[in-house]
Amino acid sequence: MKRKLAGLAVLTGMAAATTLLAPTTPAQASVGLYRVAATSVLDATNAKTMAISCNGVDQVVGAGGRINDGQGDVLMTRVYADATLHTVTVLGVEANATNVPWSVDAFAVCAPAGAVAGLQLVTTTSANNAASKVGITAVCPPGKKTFGGGYRIDNANAAVAIDELAFTSALGSVSSTAYVFGAPGNFTLQTQAFCATPLPAMALTEATSALNATSPKPVTTPACPAGSQTAGVGGVLNGLLGAGSVTTLLPKPALDTAEATGREIVPSAAAWTLRAQQVCVG
Repeated sequence: MKRKLAGLAVLTGMAAATTLLAPTTPAQASVGLYRVAATSVLDATNAKTMAISCNGVDQVVGAGGRINDGQGDVLMTRVYADATLHTVTVLGVEANATNVPWSVDAFAVCAPAGAVAGLQLVTTTSANNAASKVGITAVCPPGKKTFGGGYRIDNANAAVAIDELAFTSALGSVSSTAYVFGAPGNFTLQTQAFCATPLPAMALTEATSALNATSPKPVTTPACPAGSQTAGVGGVLNGLLGAGSVTTLLPKPALDTAEATGREIVPSAAAWTLRAQQVCVG
């Protein structure tokens, strides 16, 4: 099933919000987070994996990915960190066969060694089944907050789309949700939370697109409060219910804002929104 290319549209009526979990001051120094990125080859080959690692012994506190030129035909089925929180891997697969060249970006937000105390990976995996909708949550241990998160869909045969990677306002957990739009057979969904001892300042900033049938919808979050940086990035679709997917989770190069993009997989007349999230820490 081939999908028409939808032109980029200027989104109006966006709603923005910032939830502060601790006071911040302009004089407060950041913890020195930095972003690393890598891009796959640009061609029409189906299924592309791209990985990027932090420098030296530094560790991942946030993960992101992006499908370039996929026109909605390509799903971002994995954005996840390895067990040591050193490498982020992103997987793109074609939901609709296409001969248009496309590529995958992988992004890791890294913390210098020792800059973030108690950093650990928490994972939760769904049952292996063919449910039409699967949602799973990874919860940080008591006394810790989530800095970032990730997800991975396994054995879905390019027939399951990620609908959200979402942080709670209290930053205690990360949830992911996936919808079936084809015939995948049994599959699993794993959610990851990158948990650590809270920093003096942590905030969740969000922005929501207009409610309409425009595709794609790129949404940029409000800027992080002064003295803090982007760690995690989330995106939440509302209204597509398997007819679309999140195709971009982008920590911007300056680590001051983040972008999420949602696209229809098949043309839909339904009105829908995308909510972009970022976790700011400092």
